[in-house]
Amino acid sequence: MKKRYLAMLCLACKTGYAVEDVNESDYYQDLPVVLSASRLSQPLSDAPNAMTVIDRKMIVASGFRTIADLMKLVPGMYVSYYKGSQPIVAYHGATDEFSRRMQVLIDGRSVYMPPTGSVNWADLPITVDDIERIEVIRGPAAASYGANSTQGVISIITRDAGAMNGKSVSYTHGDKGINDAEARFGKRGDAYDYRVTLAYTADNGYDSLTTPPNGYTMATFKAPGLLYNSNDSNQARLFNYRGDYHPNGIDRYDIQFGFNHDVQGVGFSDKNPSIYNNYKGTNGDPFHNLIGNSDFAQLGWTRQLEQGAELSLRYSHTRQDQYEAFPVYLAGNYYPGPVVQSLQTTRDEIEVQHTLPLNDTNRLVYGAGSQVDRVGGQSAMPPISLYNSSSYVYNEYRLFAHDEWRMSQKWLLNLGGMFEKNDLGQFNTSPRIALNYHVAPDQTLRAGVSVAYRTPATAETSYPLMQPGALIVPTSTVNSPGLQPEKLVSREIGYVGEFPEWATSVDLRLYSDLLSNGIYLSSTAQSFVNGMSGEYHGFEATLKHEFDTDNSLTLNFAHAWAASNGALLAAGGQRVMVSSDPTNSDILSASIPSNSASLLYMVRLPHDYSFSAAGYYQAAMQPFDRGAIDYQPIERRVDVRIARALNFPGNLKGNVALVLQNLLNQAYTEYIASNLFNRRGYVSLTLDW
Repeated sequence: MKKRYLAMLCLACKTGYAVEDVNESDYYQDLPVVLSASRLSQPLSDAPNAMTVIDRKMIVASGFRTIADLMKLVPGMYVSYYKGSQPIVAYHGATDEFSRRMQVLIDGRSVYMPPTGSVNWADLPITVDDIERIEVIRGPAAASYGANSTQGVISIITRDAGAMNGKSVSYTHGDKGINDAEARFGKRGDAYDYRVTLAYTADNGYDSLTTPPNGYTMATFKAPGLLYNSNDSNQARLFNYRGDYHPNGIDRYDIQFGFNHDVQGVGFSDKNPSIYNNYKGTNGDPFHNLIGNSDFAQLGWTRQLEQGAELSLRYSHTRQDQYEAFPVYLAGNYYPGPVVQSLQTTRDEIEVQHTLPLNDTNRLVYGAGSQVDRVGGQSAMPPISLYNSSSYVYNEYRLFAHDEWRMSQKWLLNLGGMFEKNDLGQFNTSPRIALNYHVAPDQTLRAGVSVAYRTPATAETSYPLMQPGALIVPTSTVNSPGLQPEKLVSREIGYVGEFPEWATSVDLRLYSDLLSNGIYLSSTAQSFVNGMSGEYHGFEATLKHEFDTDNSLTLNFAHAWAASNGALLAAGGQRVMVSSDPTNSDILSASIPSNSASLLYMVRLPHDYSFSAAGYYQAAMQPFDRGAIDYQPIERRVDVRIARALNFPGNLKGNVALVLQNLLNQAYTEYIASNLFNRRGYVSLTLDW
């Protein structure tokens, strides 16, 4: 029945020719309906982009505690960690610790924040249990979501307010200081639904190393023992609320707000900063806490109009503050000060959208939006003020439209674009065109071309804007008023096929992306400049198979390669050893894993047991902004989860689960050599009533 219901939803999207061409394979179509690619509800086979959908069942089976880790289930996605609480998520790798080319949305609200133009995953005021599904657009999506969607879009869709009708508590405890507690409650009503989450999450990050990583010897380091002591614990306390007011069958009002208080352990040395100075340069970075506070409020209104049309309006306010204090070693002197740094960022965004079926074969969605970003930072070493920025105010305006035209029974054209204007004096137009050919009801070929831009981050236009956690103690700010947006032109060919007789679906993508006007830090100019170009090519595949209704397998694979004009070398990059070739100096190419794969197997067992196993593989790589010591060897990892449902008298139910990550203990390093991921496990208990 579930497949039949989903198929009917898909058929409802296929206006015109759908009614008279229904067959058995249509009814049992298992391809998901996606909402993010074009802002229209479409079967995956009609979408203009390749997409990955991580549904609730996959989220639970993965056993992951963090949202960022869920991206390991996306082909071509690079997931790593600068610190235990500071994830790096990027499509096709080739990233520094800030990963500036991936847009992230939560219920349509952008959490891609200034000044670094990245996502602070630790400060998001939601938990994994709050998420209903994640839709990942693999490839540029600026035509739908504007600047900073050059690599793709991660659209996180939280659970509806009415999804919770009762109470739930859960507790998780395990290795590495894992200690999580969560309480959730909600109620469905005739005209108003709501749900509430209160949560505490904590862990100790990575283990402190006692031997050099990656086969190096103690003599390699100028400061022996420096990088083996990790300070990357994390404690977060969060709250979120979602309400849905539906007084009639026409209007719906969505109300959301929440906050997160996060304390991260940062710094790389517990020793005298004068020792650290030998390795890092002018600044010491001793162990200390980075304190973050974030909050948000979001209001939405949707009205159903005649003949399937819809009008929606959304406003959101997001704020993130960070603070840290630490002693520092500067210019040959040890200042126990301490240095105090703080950063404040806010974003106000409003958007209106109109969805309009023009006729039986044509649907149009169009709208407009505006956002205002404000950034301020202070850095002081009492009694000296090192840096004090008045608030940077940045305005952006956009118009967008997308048309879906079913030209015939087999041919579907997606055509869209985004026009943007910002305070940097830039006018960007991001078009996208995709042609889908339905060879058969279950077999679709797709070809598309799109253009996307990435607006320079505040920290790039006003370098070096102070950034807590990044240890920048500036004495001056170098402006880059002429910095232009990065531009990416993407071409792709895709195939989506379903084979009902084998209960199997396949999604293939072949792409070629060209980056121009790439932004990098010039060692000569001591500021960010344009000038890097890069070519990205690759192939991605997803295969899903259902052995039966209780037994399924998802397999992802990606092969990628890249080349650049060498501008990164001019930025101060160093030669690194890649595989067995000691002469390879193409840092961009080396920073992308040539092959990566993931596998997730789920099965429901007798006596209320369930079991899942996941495997992850990533080829060796060299992060382009790190030295040779941080070379990442091959990653091989196997996770397992076994759970049992609990049934008690009355309406009390529950679940107990054991998760073992890196079961075979094939330890590997993540981004920084001292981040050694070895075997860890934890147990979770959940009670619902």
